[in-house]
Amino acid sequence: MPDVPEWLSPRADGVTVVVKAVPRSRRTQAVGVQAGHLRVQIAAPPHDGQANAALCAYLAEAAGLRPPAARIRRGSGGARKLVEIDGEPAIIVARLLARFASVEDTG
Repeated sequence: MPDVPEWLSPRADGVTVVVKAVPRSRRTQAVGVQAGHLRVQIAAPPHDGQANAALCAYLAEAAGLRPPAARIRRGSGGARKLVEIDGEPAIIVARLLARFASVEDTG
């Protein structure tokens, strides 16, 4: 498995992504790495779990999976979240690293 950034942790049955979520943005996109968290802007508002659902769908799609493969493990009510994505860890890591290769560390 390639070198894995600190925001991405392989598990036996998938990966865990450490996220700093920014809801009510213009569009949903990863914009950087901040303090070991993948910083993701989310277009949905943080009302009735809309932003969490949009974040999970975005990360699942980035991993080449369907939205139910991703779920919030911790931090559903805050900006810092742990998102679990189920599947083959090596494949998910490779896809996420390819998708977010251009994301820069913003400190």
